Amino acid sequence: MPENISSAELAIAQKNLSTYVTLEASHIASRVGFTWEPIADAPSTYKSLKSAYEASMRTKAPLPVSNENSSRVIFSSPEGNFAYRYLHDMGHVEMGLSFNPVDEFELARRLMCRLERAGYGPDTLEWKLYQADAIGQVIHYALTKRYVGDQLQFALDCIRHGLECGIFLEVERQRGN
Repeated sequence: MPENISSAELAIAQKNLSTYVTLEASHIASRVGFTWEPIADAPSTYKSLKSAYEASMRTKAPLPVSNENSSRVIFSSPEGNFAYRYLHDMGHVEMGLSFNPVDEFELARRLMCRLERAGYGPDTLEWKLYQADAIGQVIHYALTKRYVGDQLQFALDCIRHGLECGIFLEVERQRGN
């Protein structure tokens, strides 16, 4: 595991991930005919997500995605995170995967496979950031029923110290709050 990631390396990986998820989300939006809109009160259950999706399919209004915990993310901006949330939420509905931990893990793994097919394999910083965000947060939430607040710090901890230790460090941070 790399102990030190330079700010330049991190910035490039974040930009690449932002470009990747924005293009993926844009392809889906072109196919279904609606985009996404970040809001505070986005669907938080599978049932409410399916209802929002059906409404967007019917009206072509943007799908609401959560704008919470987006100030420090693995992407170069909160907008990249919003595109990822759209990609993720559309995956839930289109693949018929609920919000239970097993389905969340399956969705995260499928999203990881897509990233690999796009050319970002396990040896890249992009893949390691995405793994921490997609897989690490699923495991963290399954254990704690809490979301990660500082997603970038969480991802960097997972990369530097391994997934298990990164999750443990986040649990300890949350205990301190």
